[in-house]
Amino acid sequence: MSDRMLISLASEAKDASPKDYAEKHVFLTGFMGSGKTTVGRLLARALGRPFVDMDAELEKLFQKSVASVFESEGEAFFRQTEASLLANLNDRDRPSVVATGGGVVGSQANRAILKQALTFFLDLPVEAAWKRVSLEDGGAARPLAVSKDKFKDLFHSRQDLYRRCGSVFSALDPPEATAAKIAAFVLWEEPIELKTEGRLCRILTDRVGATVGELREKVMGGRRALVLADPFFRGREAEFMGPGWPGGPGPGEPGPGGLGPGGLGPGSPDRVLYLDKQGEEAKTLETAGLVLKAMAEAGLDRSDYLVVRGGGSLSDLGALCAGLYKRGLNLALMPTTLLAAVDAAVGGKAAVNLGGVKNQVGLFHPAAEVWIDPLVLRDLPEQLKRDGLVEAYKTALLFDPGLVGLITRGLGALLEGDAVLLARVAHDCALHKAGLVAKDLREEKGIRDVLNLGHTYGHAVESFGAPEVSHGRAVALGLAAALVYSREVLKLDPSLVKSGIGVLKRLAGGAFPPAPPRGECLRLLSFDKKIRDGKLRFVGLRAPGESVLAAGVDPGLILDAAEEAAALGRRSPAGDY
Repeated sequence: MSDRMLISLASEAKDASPKDYAEKHVFLTGFMGSGKTTVGRLLARALGRPFVDMDAELEKLFQKSVASVFESEGEAFFRQTEASLLANLNDRDRPSVVATGGGVVGSQANRAILKQALTFFLDLPVEAAWKRVSLEDGGAARPLAVSKDKFKDLFHSRQDLYRRCGSVFSALDPPEATAAKIAAFVLWEEPIELKTEGRLCRILTDRVGATVGELREKVMGGRRALVLADPFFRGREAEFMGPGWPGGPGPGEPGPGGLGPGGLGPGSPDRVLYLDKQGEEAKTLETAGLVLKAMAEAGLDRSDYLVVRGGGSLSDLGALCAGLYKRGLNLALMPTTLLAAVDAAVGGKAAVNLGGVKNQVGLFHPAAEVWIDPLVLRDLPEQLKRDGLVEAYKTALLFDPGLVGLITRGLGALLEGDAVLLARVAHDCALHKAGLVAKDLREEKGIRDVLNLGHTYGHAVESFGAPEVSHGRAVALGLAAALVYSREVLKLDPSLVKSGIGVLKRLAGGAFPPAPPRGECLRLLSFDKKIRDGKLRFVGLRAPGESVLAAGVDPGLILDAAEEAAALGRRSPAGDY
């Protein structure tokens, strides 16, 4: 991935754009016939970004073909207009995939823009380029493709310019393959290693199209696995198990424990298990017992794997069962929600609910592998993106002012499924959380308690509003309350409080959820796991990246802050902040 690092270094040049890597536009360059438009459309779809074809945009502007503009206005006029369009596209806030014209590299100003962006040169031999172009209406639609000799001269004059502006990918491959390679390149992130108590957890946030089969090949070897999957994937086993999976019983046939389709296919070391319940309703001791029974019926031993493909609740449940079964076997998580990717899959905490209160029975059991597919995050329903981004925003407030800015600026693109931004958010959140967890896995030193920012009050809201109120919406109000508390007690910048409440209200769907009555809220707060010696502990902020854990906090101050936060949310539309 050294080429990618070169791109990142180029962004630090004197005239570089201040945009973060994940916010940069993707530009495709190359000579006539290289397939920039076809590859660009496929790449934009993969990355969840708008697609722009510069030649098509210019034809809309001129209301005639490029060839006609060359004929009537001349190439110099066309290039000047093309340069203005390139600059305008680069200034747009919403990151896009742009197919440029073949001659865009002729301008030094254009090349400076391309070097600052994520630019990829689609390369192919001159004879292949001529063959493609000459088959398109005899070259008539391309004003610079009339003479083969001039075509070749122009081709060779531009090759070095293309190479100066970005990384090279072959245009001889099928367009789908080229787009997939570029997408993998753009989405790549450094693997994260979390080492705790002699165990290693690898967190990979660029596993595009990852399957259990690939996990088996690269990590599990010949070990057996029980795959605990969200019911959403019922009947779609080949999609997440991978090609060649022998399959289990047919639709409607009982699996282990009568929990749904599953069972060993001929020669398969894997069993797929579905639960009848989803979300927080699945996080019960009764359900954990059913999963443990299925693990025993599958004959798993401590060297085998429990693989969980699902959201945060299923990850919590699966991790608990993996930690309990024979005192612990290998766990691999393939989170399918952003909330699971940035929170439940990282950190080793496992729990189920008890008596209507969240996470009252649990243990610590870090996964051996966490594989996150950014394209799965791209395709999530908007509400699930919102829930995950609330947790990501919490992590940013705790550790990374730059990530606060990235989420704030890119909120619209994130909600629309920009896979590059989602991959960056998932990666950076996992990196920050892993660094903290490595110092205090079992929460014995108090270091890890800062991760409770927004959750003390948020869990009370969630318990009161369950099941209608999601974890993300509840924590959004909890974070808003923590921001107001921090302004009053810790002198947090009021402008950050105002901006933060605007972001959180938008992530809550435009309105915060109902708050519990004060009496009920005090009762629910008494169950908080961070209570020590009967004293409530509460996390606030002096500034982004500077958290404060206070013990013996008056619950009344928290409730007052929550009421003001809710009032601020009602007073102004989220877009006014």
